[in-house]
Amino acid sequence: MPIWLQILGLLGSLLVVGLVSATVALAVARYRRTMDVSDDPQYTATLQNLSQSSVRRRFDPFTDIDWDAPENAITADDPRWVLTDDPLGRTDWYRSQPLDKQIAIGMWRQANIAKVTLQFESMLIRGLVQYASRVPNGSPEHRYCMHESVEECNHVLMFQELVNRIGFDVPGMQWWMRWLSPLMPLYAGPFPNVFFFGVLAGEVPVDVIQTNALREAGSGHPVVEKVMAIHIAEEARHISFADAYLRKRVPKVWRINRLWMSVYVPFVMRLL
Repeated sequence: MPIWLQILGLLGSLLVVGLVSATVALAVARYRRTMDVSDDPQYTATLQNLSQSSVRRRFDPFTDIDWDAPENAITADDPRWVLTDDPLGRTDWYRSQPLDKQIAIGMWRQANIAKVTLQFESMLIRGLVQYASRVPNGSPEHRYCMHESVEECNHVLMFQELVNRIGFDVPGMQWWMRWLSPLMPLYAGPFPNVFFFGVLAGEVPVDVIQTNALREAGSGHPVVEKVMAIHIAEEARHISFADAYLRKRVPKVWRINRLWMSVYVPFVMRLL
């Protein structure tokens, strides 16, 4: 090969490496600038209000729920476990089952929903810790992320206790979601927008379902209703934070990134 072609190839390679390096450097600098929220007093005030609310109104699953109270006893012959508004409960097949079978199916269904919820919140906790480890000193995001992590840990305790009390060995999420779950929180560090869209995808539908269920309080088992009431009260803050985060960050990302979001966000919403 002629020497001039070798030199041209070397110069081309150096140009490509230089362009890639410059692009990465610009992206990192932009990322670091977006991590500083001190220039947005409205967003900072929102974070402070959420943190103060976490201090004022918080719950403990083992002090706010009397699991051993007679009215909270979980028995296999309690007709309150029969599914009513659940999609499965509205099927002719389910309604044709004998009462004891309807109760058993209802107990399994409620236990599995609780297991899925705690598995999702376990991923959320790990993601929040990943994200908080990257924010600068003095950022109000760090404090709120830690408040939310504490609340989610209590939710995991609460839902696991419900699963244990019901007594069914439920799997929760599908096997492939359980297999991928250790990887998903890692996105919260380098790709926080993906993570917080996932937070909304997992939390908003559950919040709506549980809120609608509590509007007919008294029809279900009391311990399930108490678990849902605590969960709804604290999830409102978590949804507010994820929404405020995305409203602040998404408009400032590069157009190519917004185009990429338009592709992956529907996938994330459907997946979770």
